Amino acid sequence: MNPTTFYYVRPTDSLFVRGNLAFGDSGEHGSSQMPPPPSLFAGAFRSALLGQDADHLHSFLSQGRCSYDALAQCLGTPEHPGNFRVTWLSLAGDPGGHAAPEPVYPFPADLLMLGQHFAKLEPRAVATGVQSAGDLPQRATLVAAKQEKPKGGVFLRSKGFAQHLQGQPVEPIHAIESQHMFVRDPRLGIGLNADARTAEEGQIYTTEGFAFSPQEAAVAAGFVSTGFLVGMQGVAELMPLEGVLRLGGDGRSAHYRRVDFDAPAANNLLTKTKRFRLILKTPALFSQGWLPEGVSQQSDGSLRLQCDGFAARLACAALGRREVVSGWDLFNWKPKPAQAAVPAGGVYWFDEFTGDAGKLAAWVAQGLWPHNPDPLQQSRRAEGFNRALLGAWI
Repeated sequence: MNPTTFYYVRPTDSLFVRGNLAFGDSGEHGSSQMPPPPSLFAGAFRSALLGQDADHLHSFLSQGRCSYDALAQCLGTPEHPGNFRVTWLSLAGDPGGHAAPEPVYPFPADLLMLGQHFAKLEPRAVATGVQSAGDLPQRATLVAAKQEKPKGGVFLRSKGFAQHLQGQPVEPIHAIESQHMFVRDPRLGIGLNADARTAEEGQIYTTEGFAFSPQEAAVAAGFVSTGFLVGMQGVAELMPLEGVLRLGGDGRSAHYRRVDFDAPAANNLLTKTKRFRLILKTPALFSQGWLPEGVSQQSDGSLRLQCDGFAARLACAALGRREVVSGWDLFNWKPKPAQAAVPAGGVYWFDEFTGDAGKLAAWVAQGLWPHNPDPLQQSRRAEGFNRALLGAWI
């Protein structure tokens, strides 16, 4: 397995990350998404690799492959990517000095903030007499002392996320509000006539951007700046230690630098409990819709994960509203296919585990993809989709 190299990416201008809602009529608002999909950073870093040398860029555009062997091995071709992989993406804050950036996570789907405290969704059997749609034996049920509306606009700091991965209660001190990481920055735009280069009548619209490193708020959270932590394979010897990227809509600038970071390791509780959680780090594109690759329905009606060297039963799931993933293919100059995705933060509970825990951990670390992905799946794998972490189910 290629080692993962981590970079801290700090936007130096407002960042525009287009969502996939219809947009274009006069007076409309172009919504953005935050955190952005991993494909945003895959495109930015691959473009940076090609842009270091005009000859490399020309050979890729004309032949679909770089003439420089090391770069060709990294990027491959548009149809068959090489060793390049985005393996990690999260928001991050830079504490300054020589300390590593701290990742900041959206809440997993099984964790809510009610008032000033955290509450969990836990698998529970459906009570007798209660009708419920779905094929799973248990339902994700809120465990809380009273009914409250969950608090929005809140993220989870690294220590709180580590506690949640281990199945421990999360301390409220580890919550961080979005305003400490970024603030919304809407911009007014006017449509232009492409031929006359004059303003089109009535074509006024707004787009939503995000400004990072809000100074006072970032300092209050212990950060000197805010941005993203991006992990990639296949680039260690090709990317400079630091540089500048074109990132997001309009190619706004961002600064990157290589950093040291230890990603959370698979917990060691599986062998005792024979059950675990899968928590999606990035949106997932599964061939069976919401079901992870390798899960199939058995003759007894159960849904089971069966891979080389291990097996488990899917007992419960907590998933957000599905997203749409598309994008723009720069090489072929056409839109990428729109695909329905399970959003990041989705949680799957598995029990009745049998087999080799090490092979399970290796399967998760490689991304939740089939053994023989088709060309579109290969491309999406390189872009960083279907990444997950193992969590304890106590």
